[in-house]
This record gives sequence, C-alpha cells and structure tokens, in this order.
Amino acid sequence: MTYRFPSLNGLKAFEAAARHLSFKAAAAELGVTAGAVSQQVKRLEMSLGISLFRRLPHGLLLTREGAVYLPDISRAFDILTDATEAVAPALNGRKLSIGIDPLVAEQLPKGWPRHSTELESYVRETRVTDDVELIWNNELDALLLARQTRHGNLSEQAVCPTGNTYPVYFVTRPGLAECRQSRAIIDALSS
Repeated sequence: MTYRFPSLNGLKAFEAAARHLSFKAAAAELGVTAGAVSQQVKRLEMSLGISLFRRLPHGLLLTREGAVYLPDISRAFDILTDATEAVAPALNGRKLSIGIDPLVAEQLPKGWPRHSTELESYVRETRVTDDVELIWNNELDALLLARQTRHGNLSEQAVCPTGNTYPVYFVTRPGLAECRQSRAIIDALSS
C-alpha cells in the first residue's frame, strides 16, 4: 500500500510550532533553527494548498484549517511514539523542565517528582520558582503554581493533589498542555 501524505519533517515542524505557537520554541525542541522550521511549515502549506498559521508580530495563530489538522497530526505522532516505545523503550520522548512555586513545593511529597518512577520518563529537571517569564523565555516548559496567573494565552489547569485543600495550577504554553508528558504529570498530581 502506498501512503499519500506530505513530508514528515514538515509535519513535525507544523506540530511543534502549533503546540508552542512559536517557530523559535519549535526550533529549540526540534534542534534546528527557527528559519528551518518556518521553511518546513511553508513547504507543507504549499504542498497542502492551505495556510496553517497566521504569522503575527509576536507569535503564531492557527488558522481554522490548522486547528482542524493539528489534533489528527498530534494523534498520529502519539501513535508513532507508542509504537516506537513498544519496541525501543529506551528511546524516550522529550522530558519537561518544571518550575515549582515554593508554596507548592511544601505541599508535594518529599523528593517530587523523583519519588515516583512513573514520572522519571516525563520530567527532566525541577527548580523552585514562580517566575512565569521563564516559560515565555523557553527556560521552563511548565510551572506548578499556588495561584492562578492569567498570563496571556498560557494554559492553566487546576489540579487537586491528594490530601490538598487548595488546587495547584499547572501552567504551560497551550500546545504543550495536551502532550503526553503534561498529561502524565497532571495525572500523577491528581492521584
């Protein structure tokens, strides 16, 4: 059977740029330049005959077509990742760097997330901070905050860790909020 689809590099560039809403952040994730990501997305758009993004002065915005395309492309990469992990488990996906608000750090189990083997494959590093700018500067992938921030278009999900009276807010860029690493961290916090 012959499969008809565009370049995998173009699809990877689109998916990463759509998650981050930034060619620069996508480039950092993919280990290429922002110009290379932009060119790959442009070639993908030309091969599809549609625009996937509106390019704005301070980032990207998905077009209607891009928003429709993204979930299926992300799901396809999840399937490819699952298949690869099934035969080559050592080939882990990207691990996230997480900032932890000092007030949240007091509420988490001692040594979080290292106390849990299930989070080893999802968290690269943690540091105690509540500085949201570190997400915008791509120094952190997410923050666990004791309060809501309502900063621009960042995604905030309230999570109630077991035994806590008050929620913790998982804050990240919109595209990263739905990735497997974020879901695993949120699930681990909720259980």
